[in-house]
Amino acid sequence: MKKIMIMATMLIAFAMNTQSQAVFKEIYNLSNATLNDTHEDVGVRKLALFKVDVLTYINTKTLEAMSDSTKELSNEELAHLFAQRDSQAYYMYDFLNLFVQQYGRAQKERDKAAVIKMFRDVSINYPLYNDPNREFVLAYYNREDFLTQFSLDTDWIKANAEVRRRLKE
Repeated sequence: MKKIMIMATMLIAFAMNTQSQAVFKEIYNLSNATLNDTHEDVGVRKLALFKVDVLTYINTKTLEAMSDSTKELSNEELAHLFAQRDSQAYYMYDFLNLFVQQYGRAQKERDKAAVIKMFRDVSINYPLYNDPNREFVLAYYNREDFLTQFSLDTDWIKANAEVRRRLKE
């Protein structure tokens, strides 16, 4: 009976892991395909590059947590890490879509600058990992040649909620 319970737990963890990776992988694959599509507009490809970089960063941080040799992770903890990665990917995607939508609606240059500033400020004010490598996580932050001047180290769930709250004001 104990073996059956262990096997059932492992199957559930595997199923959760597989499901949680579906959103992450889908966003990654779509973004990577756009990035590599030479027929696509340069601005769209730059947005895709940012998405790929954020997803790679999130995945790296997830793998670092999984490979932490100071503790052995339970199936529930592994499932949580994958679910967190999946949720961060989804909310990053939503955050960027909202950004593009708001930026596209802005008519005047000062309005466009205000949209960039709001999303940019929210991005840096909600770190997920508190990564000390500021040069790396802020690689896009002061890049005027990219619209996505956001931190890679962002808690996209909280940042998304904050931007939506500010837009309702």
